[in-house]
Amino acid sequence: MKKINYLIILSAILFLISGCGKGFSEGGVFTDSKAMVAEAKAGINEITYEDFKAKLEKEELRVIIDIREPGEFAEGYINQPDENDEKEYPEAMTKNIPRGLLEFKIADITFWKNRKNMPSKDNEIVIYCKSGGRGALATETLMKLGYKNVQNLKGGYKKWLNPNESEEEDTPAESGGCG
Repeated sequence: MKKINYLIILSAILFLISGCGKGFSEGGVFTDSKAMVAEAKAGINEITYEDFKAKLEKEELRVIIDIREPGEFAEGYINQPDENDEKEYPEAMTKNIPRGLLEFKIADITFWKNRKNMPSKDNEIVIYCKSGGRGALATETLMKLGYKNVQNLKGGYKKWLNPNESEEEDTPAESGGCG
């Protein structure tokens, strides 16, 4: 009996020291943003550019959320209407919700204008940012809020603009801290 108790206590101590196996440093704090994004990516679903484009073409996707800042969004976004106010993928709606407001806007009827436009927790939602890092964190957030069918666009808006672009996130120095 003492041996079993000793093993349980030892296992618990090792588990705590190792940071639960999730890339933590001492004290349960991430070593950097890359570690935080890596952990998020380990627990979310990502969609490739090819699969995302195919869903748009087959009209299988209704909600796309761009979590970049408003200034980034104003420079261009996925499924942006042309000069005739027509979208390439008319069934899909791209909504800009900056990552810092996501938790507050996602279920706000007034933000979506009405319940018809607001995604349910079962709707398929694709999140994207500039290159994938913020999108991974936002996807994780929506999952924690109970959204069951949310994915991050691997490679983000950069991949959308250039399908041959690498799917690596920018480093903080390259992107001003925003992946």
